[in-house]
Amino acid sequence: MTMSPGRQISLFLLLRIVVSLGVISLATASIVTAAIIITGLTAILTLGTMLFIIETIFLSSENPIIGISQFTLLEISFFIIVAGAILFPLVYYQPVKREIQEFNEKLGATGQLASERHTKISRTATRIAQQADIPAPEVRIVNRSRPESYTLGGLSTGTIIITRGVIRQLTETEIEAVLAHEVSHLANGDGRLMNYLLIPLLIAEDLSSNDRPKFRLKNGFGVFIFIAKLGSWVMITLITTILLFVCQLGVSLLSRAREFTADQAAAKLTGSPGALASALEKLAGARTRPTEDLRNIKRSAGPLDILPLTDQAEQHWLLRTHPTTEARIDRLRQLSVD
Repeated sequence: MTMSPGRQISLFLLLRIVVSLGVISLATASIVTAAIIITGLTAILTLGTMLFIIETIFLSSENPIIGISQFTLLEISFFIIVAGAILFPLVYYQPVKREIQEFNEKLGATGQLASERHTKISRTATRIAQQADIPAPEVRIVNRSRPESYTLGGLSTGTIIITRGVIRQLTETEIEAVLAHEVSHLANGDGRLMNYLLIPLLIAEDLSSNDRPKFRLKNGFGVFIFIAKLGSWVMITLITTILLFVCQLGVSLLSRAREFTADQAAAKLTGSPGALASALEKLAGARTRPTEDLRNIKRSAGPLDILPLTDQAEQHWLLRTHPTTEARIDRLRQLSVD
């Protein structure tokens, strides 16, 4: 018994999602562990330095403060992990989460409400959302000639943003297909998922953002201090670079799978895979290089744009957030046959 093309696509996408989530989970756990250790080590060294200074200046050698030499390596490691676990949310998690939230709020407030000037588009999005059994998203129109569409938020706070370039380039049927694609992202929880996946990526970037230490010979110990700093910098940079690559690999693999899934769901919602295929073909041909400010969107909304923000030919195929337009059109045509 042979499976239909649609069934084969669904099983293939499920396998890709499982593999990508496994890679992301492993990378995220490693990034969080590295952040906890680095934070805890920094805290313990800072505390030890402060105690040493206090002891040297204010206390005599007959009344010393408890020194680090009095603890075993296992005890010191325990203190480092506990301190890192306590400080990790304050130092990394909360700032990164707040950065993503503020960026999404700013991005979600751009443009004009479709309900005010493009009521037909707003009504179409509402109808498709009802078909997908989710709350009607807010649709905003951005005055930009470059054709783009992407989603922000989750089921209850979903926002679809499309540019005037999309409206000018596509027919009403094709716009409906694009809206169905974005509604599918919301129904699948892709916006919220990508926000969560951004957290380990940004933490890894923060961990590797320190500049290389510079050599300063202030005393006889200057060489040894520089070597120690350089060694720790090389180790941290190497580890975080590897973890960042692995995490980006997993996110890109998952993002490509979610695009295929959204295409498939959009085709079911509209009943016309060909309309989305036609829209993708037109939008890909109309894309130009993004402006400088648009590149800032890449880390957040980029993976959920209907097409990649930049030319993916410049990237390694493993790190591409979107499948090729040709592959997506081919799969949509398979669905038409099915």
